[in-house]
Amino acid sequence: MGRFFISCDEASILSTRDQYNDLSPKEKFRQKLHHGHCLGCRSFDKKSRLFSRTMNSLGWIKLSKSQKKAIKQKLQEAMKK
Repeated sequence: MGRFFISCDEASILSTRDQYNDLSPKEKFRQKLHHGHCLGCRSFDKKSRLFSRTMNSLGWIKLSKSQKKAIKQKLQEAMKK
């Protein structure tokens, strides 16, 4: 029976791999079993999935060199204050 229970470190790895559909049925079972009794890992999984969805939904833009330079100057001025 001890072979089914996993540590929180292993559960976080499985949670991340699960987002990429890279788990075997046995690993999915072990992950669900762990999430059944570990509130911290359930919370990590939920927040990780939300973060991934948010990052994937962003429309990335590219800045020109002049825009990057202007941003750097504004940051430097703000840090001097």
